[in-house]
Amino acid sequence: MNFLQKLLKLAGTGFTNDQYYESINMALKRVNNEYTMLHYPFYVQESDSFIQAQKNLTDYCISKLKSIKNKEILEIGCGNGIQALYINADYSPLRITGIDINKANIEIANSERVHANVDNVEFLLGDAQNLMQIPSDSIDVVLSIESAFHFPDKPAFLRECCRVLKPGGQCLIADILSTRKKREGLMKIWGKPMGHHFWNRKRYEEEFLKSELVINYSEDITNQVKKGWSIYKSWIPKIKKEFFIQNVAFRLFYVINVRINIHLLRRQQYLIFVGYKPVSKY
Repeated sequence: MNFLQKLLKLAGTGFTNDQYYESINMALKRVNNEYTMLHYPFYVQESDSFIQAQKNLTDYCISKLKSIKNKEILEIGCGNGIQALYINADYSPLRITGIDINKANIEIANSERVHANVDNVEFLLGDAQNLMQIPSDSIDVVLSIESAFHFPDKPAFLRECCRVLKPGGQCLIADILSTRKKREGLMKIWGKPMGHHFWNRKRYEEEFLKSELVINYSEDITNQVKKGWSIYKSWIPKIKKEFFIQNVAFRLFYVINVRINIHLLRRQQYLIFVGYKPVSKY
């Protein structure tokens, strides 16, 4: 892909969900010299890089679960697979299966899996609302970190989480929630082409009660995520003279996306929900 094609990709960002993830993968790799996780950063300390701040969020979510060592993990909405590979390397699960509806993400994930030379991680193209590849009662831990706001039928997603979990299996959903009754402004303009389907906290709590999942922990981490974004200026590398125009374009794209996310978080919440599938008494 030449520079003009890359610019056109960046310019097309926001018109469709697929275009957005293709562009953001390309930009993050250019800025960070490697593919990175696709979720928001979580603040721990000022010196954290963007990559470390993303690891912080994953680590914080995993800390809310019982040990996942030697467990069968399903990551729903795995994106480009970098998070699943990180979890596999640092937490020693038995196996991780990642599922994502975006074909380009899965292609990157499988390429990164081959590069990492691991045989207990698998990435599949699939729909979170119909996990036909995953047998019932087969998974110890379901993870969905910053993906559910893309799912138009979240009740179906919750039913699938419960179906695939073993009795007693754990479920963690980290999601971006709306604090408004209806979308307005930038959220309304950008939300439709991007496939945004935000719930508020009340809706989540109502639907959890209707589902078979038992939610025994929830936490609002919005402030830590906002603070994570606040140090973004220290993440951007110096512009190399030989790639000056290209790097300016990618930096500008990067900064615009950061500023949009910071703006949207003024009317959003970032919540973690942790629960389990009950063990049948019969």
